[in-house]
Formats: sequence, C-alpha cells, structure tokens
Amino acid sequence: MKNSKQIVVHLWWIFYIIFLELVYRAFIIGNLFSVNTLIVILFSIPFIVIFSTIATLFSEKANKVLNIILTSALTLVTLAQIVYYNFYDSIFSFFSLTTGTGQVMQFWQMIIDVILRIWYIFVIILIPYVLFLVFNKKFNFKRPNKTIVISEIVALILSVIGITVLIHFDNKGIYSLRRLLFKTHAPMLTINKTGLLTMEAIDIYRYLFDFKEDIYIEEQTEPVIKEEKKEYNVYNIDFDKLISETTDNNLINMHKYFQSVEPTEKNKYTGMFKGKNLIFITAESFDTIAIDENITPTLYKMATNSFIFNNYYQPLYPVSTSDGEYMNLMSLIPKEGIWSFKATSKLSMPFGLGNIFKKEGYNAYAFHNHSYKYYSREKSHPNIGFKYIGCGNGLEKKMNCKHWPNSDAEMMDATFDYYLKDNKPFVTYYMTVSGHLNYNFYGNNMASRNKKAVKNLKYSNAVKAYYATQIEFDKAMSKLLKKLEEKNILNDTLIVIAPDHYPYGLKTSEMNEVSKIDRSDKFENYHTSLIIYNPTIEKTEVNKVVSGLDILPSILNLFGMNYDSRLLMGKDIFSETEGLAILSDRSWVSDKGKYNSVSKEFISNTNEEVSKEYIEKINTEIYQKFSMSSLILDNDYYKKIGL
Repeated sequence: MKNSKQIVVHLWWIFYIIFLELVYRAFIIGNLFSVNTLIVILFSIPFIVIFSTIATLFSEKANKVLNIILTSALTLVTLAQIVYYNFYDSIFSFFSLTTGTGQVMQFWQMIIDVILRIWYIFVIILIPYVLFLVFNKKFNFKRPNKTIVISEIVALILSVIGITVLIHFDNKGIYSLRRLLFKTHAPMLTINKTGLLTMEAIDIYRYLFDFKEDIYIEEQTEPVIKEEKKEYNVYNIDFDKLISETTDNNLINMHKYFQSVEPTEKNKYTGMFKGKNLIFITAESFDTIAIDENITPTLYKMATNSFIFNNYYQPLYPVSTSDGEYMNLMSLIPKEGIWSFKATSKLSMPFGLGNIFKKEGYNAYAFHNHSYKYYSREKSHPNIGFKYIGCGNGLEKKMNCKHWPNSDAEMMDATFDYYLKDNKPFVTYYMTVSGHLNYNFYGNNMASRNKKAVKNLKYSNAVKAYYATQIEFDKAMSKLLKKLEEKNILNDTLIVIAPDHYPYGLKTSEMNEVSKIDRSDKFENYHTSLIIYNPTIEKTEVNKVVSGLDILPSILNLFGMNYDSRLLMGKDIFSETEGLAILSDRSWVSDKGKYNSVSKEFISNTNEEVSKEYIEKINTEIYQKFSMSSLILDNDYYKKIGL
C-alpha cells in the first residue's frame, strides 16, 4: 500500500509537468496536435525525474513541504509567463527577474486586467494545483524504493538518448533543434520545439555563463559589387584588411557579413534637410487610433500631410519602451534577455543621433519627463551624444515632475529654450510619458486633466482615458509648432514622431472600438503610424512596409549625413529596398505578405505566388540581423572597425 502511495507522488510530477507544458502550448504557442507536442513531452521527462527526485530526497515531513514549494513555484512561473506573453508576445528572462521586478510592479493594475481577461487559463491550471494542496495528505512522501529509483534512471537515460537522436537529425537550417539549443537565442521558437521548462533552463544557463550567439553565414556569401555610376551610403571600410588582421572567427564572420550586405543608394531625398534642424520624438503608447481630426487636431494635421506611411509597423519587444526607443534610435534589433540600450552605455555608438549630428556642428539635447534614471537612460543617452535632462537631473526645476504621468505639454514649455543657442542647428530628442497606462480617470493624472474633453465620446472609459492622455501629447505638439513658428524656424525643422509600442494598456476589444483594422490579428496589432513632418514637404504617400528600424537610416539620408547603411539593421525608407518589419518572435511582414515563424504560415497580400526560396531568404536575413545586432554589442563592433 505504501508503495502505491509513493508511486502517486511520482505520478503527480509526471502529470503536472506535462499538463503545464500542454496548457502553455495550447493557449500560447497553438498547434497542440502536432509532432512538436510529442517532442515537448520527451523534453519534459528529464525535468520530471529531476523534480520528483529532489522532492523525495529528505524526511517525509520535509519532502511534503518541498513538494508543495516546488509545485507552487512551477505554477507561479508558468502563470507569470502566460501573463507576460499577453503583454509582450514573448517570455521574461532570468535577467528581467534580477533587474526589472520593481518596474514590472508598477504595472500591477494592468497585470490584474490581463488575469481577468484570461481567467479561464488560470482556472484550468489552478484546479489540479488546488486539488494537490487539498489532498496531499493522501500522498506518501517517504524516499522512493529501489524499483522507483531504477525506473526513473531508465526513463532519464531513454529520454536523453531520444533527445540526442533528435538533435542529431534536426541539425540543418537556421532554426534547427541543434542551433536553438546551442547557438541561437530565439525563445519562442525554442519553446515551440522543446517546451517552456527547457527554455527556462536554457535562459538561466545562458545568463549565468554569458552566452554569445553563433553566426550563421550563407556559404555563397560574397562581397556586393556596386555600380560605379551610382552613389551609395557607405564608408570606405577595408573589410579584407580587417579579416586579415584577426584570428577571431566571430569577427571574421561579422566582417564577411557586413561586406556582403547590399548598401542603399542615395536618392532624390538625400540631403533634403541638410543643415536643417531635427526634433525626434519617441511617443509613449502613440498609435494610429490616437490620430483624430476633432480630438487631436495637431497630430491629425501632421499625420495627414508631408510623408504618409500606410504600412508602418512598430513591433513590441520584451523591454517595451526601452526596446522601442532602441530600435528607433539605433536601428538595431534588441538583444534578447538584456536591456540593450543600457548595454550600449560603454560602447562605441557612432550612429547615435547626437554623435553623428554633433560632428556636423549641431547642438544635441535629449529630454524625458519622468525619472532620468529610468531604464538607465542617464548612461545610454549621453553615450549616443546627447546632453540628457530628465526629472531628477534638472528638468524638475523647470516643470512639475510630481504628477503621474507627467505632462508632455509642460515639457515642451520647459525645454524649448535649451536647444536654441548660438544660432547653431540642433537635433533634439524627446521621450514622452503623458500617454502612459493605466487608462482610467482615478490614477492617471493626464487622463484626469483632459477628462472634460472626452466625456461625450461614445467609447468605453478606458478608450476615453487613452484619448485624454493623447490630448496632452497633442497639446505638446501644438505648443512645439507654435514656438517653432514664432522663432521663424518651423520650415527649417523636420519633426519625427514614432511610437515606442502600441497601447497595450488597452484590451484588444477596446482598441477595436476605434481601430479601422482588427487589432486581434498577430501582425495588425503592430500596424500603426509614423509621422515625418515639415510644412514644406509635398504630401507623399509611402506604401512599402516600414518599421522603427528604418527611422535612423532614413533620417541620416534626409539630412545628407555620411553613414554606412550596411552597418544598420534598418534601411532608408526612400530607397528601393523591399520593406520589412520584424517581430520579436522572428515573424515578419514584407511587401509581399506576412510570415508566422511559429506556425510557419505565410499569408500573401498580393496575387503573386511566393516561393519557399523567398520565405527562406527572408528568414535567413532576419536570423542574421538578430545575430549581428547581438554581436555588435558583444564585441563592441563599431569600435573594432575604427568608428
């Protein structure tokens, strides 16, 4: 009888670990009825053995407590990952746990909203968990007998053999099982093939042992031959010489890769704003739904004149605002598992807006109307060339920094005179905060401030509160345009407004109240607006796919800056290159359609048949962009090539 009870303890771990993996797969990954599900179960066996062994190592009383603790921990982690995915379409890393817990807790109201929205997943997971807590008295928590120990050893050996065989045969291609386990950090693709627990273990290992991504270079890669009659945005970099001077294989492969990238040509927009001023704004939770002729008239005017980008995408990456800024300002893909912008603080960043514009004699300022230390901006932003001022290192003397969130309009009033000095051209960067969640009228100062302006709108309270926050941003833009006009420099100033991410403080159903596109779609949720405005620009519609990665090279081209287009992950919007937007799970949108990297489904948006070779080509290009973005940070690459 005791043996049967003892076996139940081990059966519990067999059931519960597989159960959690299947629930995560069913509701997050999808494609439950597939071969990959069987593979996930195989990868679960070592964890079953490990958990059941650890939980029966000690005395019966200690083992009982340990089983409850381990079961609770596993439940909590799984539920937390499910909630996190509903924020960011990704998993949180061990790095996030060690650095961002306090910041995450600021979103507790939104976390509750997500839990209420996916309550049924919580119920499914918590039913067996609660039953275990209630009926664990019926379990025998004594150390296992020899039969159970031998059975577990056999199961472990067989599972390891099975996993080894799978790795041996699935070893080709950029996202093979072998590469995902040992050479590539692509969390959602790894979960699809191996399960959540395996990815958690890999993430912890890579955090502890400073994992660096391996480079995949196509064998046929050769230097691009440029046409002599055309001008390109490139530096005169002797990659052959660089290759000959190092024995580091990673650097050699990086040199070969960048040598092989096709540079963008200079075009009719090159130098259009040479010597003029630039104001670049990353706008908190700005979105197409915020643009309304009656509610936000200034934003409407700016968005419907000058350049109009009909297919702009701003994908969400795990460090949300910081990663959005990073893509907009650096034209690099955020490295998974770290705060990428913070990681640049001690590196050479020659294409940082402040750095490259200051070389041309510009004044360079950056402002943020929240804590100047948030996301370590006090380290990253000066390193890209800005005199950086936020709440806590000077801005609080010019405006009220005690609201939550603080006012973008007040920030414009407080900062305008900073960069109008010496009659020099200026580049000014703003990271706004008025549009920040939560969208309600009792905890959001900007929503409360503009409540009267939205009280008659026929929308839910959350949508009205969101509009109220964007009204504050609209006021800021109105003030900015007025000040520029008063100084007679509006025509000489290009204004760029890009979102950091979509307003995930709103539920999908709430966004769909006002959105012209279905925001429940995996891709269309990120389909939003980019504003590049100057009153002298003729109204021009751009239909190619564009993303935040493309902003920096486009700005540099418009201002006629000398830069190397091969060394950035985005492309000049006005070049003839095909448009591409890359999601955090390596899914993508191109001018030809949308590709889901997990389901491997391609949805064409044209009548043209798309070949497997085309899909593989884009997949390889994206793989390399992820790798290079990561390795640029790991190797301080710009410094290595003398920039």
